[in-house]
Amino acid sequence: MFFADTHTHTKFSSDSEANPLKMLAAAKAAGLSALCFTDHMDLDFPGDDTLFVFDTKEYFKELLPLKAQTSADKSMPELLLGIELGLRPGRPDLREQMDALLSAHSFDFVIGSTHVVDELDPYYQEYWDLPGDRLLRYFEDIRTNVAEHANFDSLGHLDYIIRYLPDSVSLVKDYTVRDYADLIEETLRTLISRGQALEINTAGLRKGLSFPHPKEEILLRYKELGGELLTLGSDAHTPADVGADIIRCAGLLKDLGFQYYAVYKERKPMMVKL
Repeated sequence: MFFADTHTHTKFSSDSEANPLKMLAAAKAAGLSALCFTDHMDLDFPGDDTLFVFDTKEYFKELLPLKAQTSADKSMPELLLGIELGLRPGRPDLREQMDALLSAHSFDFVIGSTHVVDELDPYYQEYWDLPGDRLLRYFEDIRTNVAEHANFDSLGHLDYIIRYLPDSVSLVKDYTVRDYADLIEETLRTLISRGQALEINTAGLRKGLSFPHPKEEILLRYKELGGELLTLGSDAHTPADVGADIIRCAGLLKDLGFQYYAVYKERKPMMVKL
């Protein structure tokens, strides 16, 4: 079967030191048919506006020859070149910059993700120290980001914030989907109406959770609403994690009644039978 990992990071992301060649070798060892690099591009990141920004010209200069090599050598997984954009609500200036970036470069795949809420990264305790329901604020921003940003192919790691719940909030690193069902459903409906995909991000399984992102309940509701476009990604930042739980999550999707998942090439989905 054709298995693809379409969410991975290399040295072009500031939180990774991974050599692209080693990532590709790991994909081959894992039995993958395709691998997509999706390095971080979070414009105007709080505290350091260059932290999650990479040189797109250097990116394509280095990686296009490698992509051509994998196209010619059928013994290698096919390399696809993507990007993970950090979405922000109420920032048309950033949206314009991202649109210009995507117009200037031929990416195969664009993930839209929320890494900043209320000008803070939920990875840090200071986010959770703010008053109010911090999960509610996260799902509100997801809803708004999807409404305001149409130029991405798949919504990245919905509910990934659960990884960072402090012990003061939840000792079991879990949440109840129905508490945020209205916001989540509105998000799913917008994706479906626009023909944008929902990512199954396997990282939760290796981060100590019992589920990938998003939870099965959300995947089932997505299906009930008519959602069909799904992408699979490990969110690997090292070669050791390339392909992690991709086959397992493909099996999960099949068990939930989905028949296909999508691999994007030139921003168009290729449907792969599960």
